[in-house]
Amino acid sequence: MEIIIGRDQTTRKLRVVKDGKAQLYGMPNSVPMDVSRNHVSFQQLASGKWIVKNINSQNVTYVNGIAVESKTVSQNDKIELGASHYLVQWEALREPKIETVDIRPLRQVWDEYNEGNINIRIRQKNNGLLASLPIGFTMLGGIVASMVADEYKPYAYIFTVVAFLVMVYGLFRRFTDDSINEQETVKKEFQRKYICPKCGHFLGYQDYDILVQSDACPYCKTKFKK
Repeated sequence: MEIIIGRDQTTRKLRVVKDGKAQLYGMPNSVPMDVSRNHVSFQQLASGKWIVKNINSQNVTYVNGIAVESKTVSQNDKIELGASHYLVQWEALREPKIETVDIRPLRQVWDEYNEGNINIRIRQKNNGLLASLPIGFTMLGGIVASMVADEYKPYAYIFTVVAFLVMVYGLFRRFTDDSINEQETVKKEFQRKYICPKCGHFLGYQDYDILVQSDACPYCKTKFKK
């Protein structure tokens, strides 16, 4: 890998070109004019050391205070550019560390939220059935009682009474059901837990299997470890 270092013409920051991509380092106007736009190259060796070489003969480069045209160096050496001895920070040569966060625990958070909502909906549906279906049975019991022989009418009346009691019980469960508040509690708990481990932003109501298709947090851009 070869890296070209020099002065950015517009901002006078340190310009570092790696694999054809330029990055700027430092504050504006921090690089002296005696550092050329393409001042020096660094070529990495298999040993981990580097060959530092002036790109143009008129460029001045110092290694540990001694002017050189080309020299093998390590990260313990002090590299300076130009007559002003602009110091090159080795961090500019290193590959940036990519920070990641583990979002795998969020699967359980999503599963608990999804299961909680399903259970609430099932309970609401069952309560509705308990309150509504017996009405039909009650009407049916009354019709049957008026049509069957007298010896069977007590059974029809019992059927009607049982259906009526089930209906009353269903209505009682509907009116005493606290599922609305429970849904709100489940929602708030989900919002508290379904967050980016790095920045703490809520990641929305998207399914975990959809969330893991994203490479990074949409807020802090930290990469997801999946």
